Amino acid sequence: MFATLALVVAAFVFDPSATAQTPAPAPTAGVVNHTAPTLPPVRKFKAVDADNHTILINRPGLITLVLGTSEDSQDAARAAGKTMYPLQGRPDFQLIVVVDLRNSIATWAPSLAIMQMRSNLDEEAIALKPYYLKNGNRSNPRNSSYVIPDFSGTICPQLDWPENSDDLRGILFGADGREIKRWDKLDDMNKLLADIHASIQTLDDAKLAKKAAAEAKPQGSKLIQPPTPPPPLPPIPPVQN
Repeated sequence: MFATLALVVAAFVFDPSATAQTPAPAPTAGVVNHTAPTLPPVRKFKAVDADNHTILINRPGLITLVLGTSEDSQDAARAAGKTMYPLQGRPDFQLIVVVDLRNSIATWAPSLAIMQMRSNLDEEAIALKPYYLKNGNRSNPRNSSYVIPDFSGTICPQLDWPENSDDLRGILFGADGREIKRWDKLDDMNKLLADIHASIQTLDDAKLAKKAAAEAKPQGSKLIQPPTPPPPLPPIPPVQN
């Protein structure tokens, strides 16, 4: 018997094929392994504005319109800015203007250019106050007015504006900080306003749906009030050309 046992042990030691194999688990029927696509990280664009504040241009949680203007497109920039007046002061929207001053005479005296920008912002804040109040915002519009001068190409190339342009340009960022739409030439203000309306409405609908889903959980006998809707979007007025 001992001789037989020794032969069995020897077989396991010297013959690898005699090692017991653990069968692989059978795949579970009906289970498919889908790997969710991974989005690239959000590019964050930081810049210093005319008030010497470092701001995050594509701040999460907001629909952000960035206007890119130069000395040759200032009239178009003013028209676009006035088109945005009805949306100013809303908690879900912000407007940022980037002034491309590369290769301009403003580079000779940047302090004077910045001084003029601040003066323009002070005046515009007065005009914006009624729109802020209409949107339920009692803060000073001047505190959320952003103009970024780019004298040496510190921000324009980051926004994929490597060269100067005589046209008004624009980028629309979503609440996740990602780019939604881009315009190389903004000349239809009605279409611009309609696009922004649609983006803000989508954001507000998502917020309401999320809040309603959270409040729909069982709460016993407690009476749950419906979520408070955001202030309604103002109607889209036709832009007078």
